[in-house]
Amino acid sequence: MEISIYLLDYENFIIKFENALKEKYQIKDDIYEYIGTIVKKKDSFDNYQYNFHGAGCKITFNNIVCEYDFSLDENSKYQFSLWKLKTFIESFYQNKVEDVELRKSLEDLVLKNLLKKLIIEEKVFDIYLLY
Repeated sequence: MEISIYLLDYENFIIKFENALKEKYQIKDDIYEYIGTIVKKKDSFDNYQYNFHGAGCKITFNNIVCEYDFSLDENSKYQFSLWKLKTFIESFYQNKVEDVELRKSLEDLVLKNLLKKLIIEEKVFDIYLLY
């Protein structure tokens, strides 16, 4: 499994969306400061449909679905679950990914310190941080 490529495409998809949003609303800094004020919580533009919810966002673009959460960790920007990444991979590449194989690939990256898991008050969650 090409997990590094999947993660890079996932992150680049989010960044491309955020840059398009910045351009649409003429924002130079962090878009998250403007959600619900200048940036609508739910809208569509340039084939993007998006919905900011709680601590995250769901984006649909040309049948590609991407969900992510804003990271609580100061060293990373995005966090995701196995399900969120799987949904993205399957819609982006239009091929099926097995949960077990995807989880193993993610856990291998964690063991190599190339990916972090979310830890809150010493509890480790099955949420991964991109940094």
